[in-house]
Amino acid sequence: MHAKKRNGRFSLYRSQYVRKGADGNTHGYSSQEFVGSLPADAIDIPVDLAAKLSPQERKYVENKVILPARRAAEQLHQVAEDERRALEARERDPRWRLEEALQLLTDAGGLVLEAGRGIDAAKVHELGAVIERLAVAGKVRRDPLDAVVAAVVSATAAVKAGYYGNAPAGNVRDTPVYKRWQRVRDVVDSGNDSLLKALQAKGWARVRG
Repeated sequence: MHAKKRNGRFSLYRSQYVRKGADGNTHGYSSQEFVGSLPADAIDIPVDLAAKLSPQERKYVENKVILPARRAAEQLHQVAEDERRALEARERDPRWRLEEALQLLTDAGGLVLEAGRGIDAAKVHELGAVIERLAVAGKVRRDPLDAVVAAVVSATAAVKAGYYGNAPAGNVRDTPVYKRWQRVRDVVDSGNDSLLKALQAKGWARVRG
């Protein structure tokens, strides 16, 4: 048996040798009997075609068509899987976003210097706050104290940028902003369960006399 590939299909032929004089012929010759065809990317022999093949012929078709098609399919699947994993890794990776953001910030900085007037100062301060947060973000994963630093830096930048605006005239102790600030002091410095108390208990900070 042999196979001929054309237009994405393999045609299978069974060769037979006709001896001299077998059919009144003066010379021996080979004849080809068409058996059937199957797609070049088939990963199994079609049932109707398999029924026409001998065990040896099925083995030939497996080696000639099926196994190469399976290997090609596995390679395509692997390529698709690699691309999927690469895309997921890209979505999790902040580095390319930082690179693009840095380029945008660089371009924006140049335009701000050129434009001068008419630029919203609050927006510029917001950008500055983001940059300050990024400056400490690299260490936040390893040390919880760095997370505190990052939060304080971010809050400070937000206040400077006008997040809360200016305090009203009169007593500010009853305002939500002041009460939040008191809570910050409690958890960081003055409360019984504050960060300072915890550090002092472990000997990392001195107890005030």
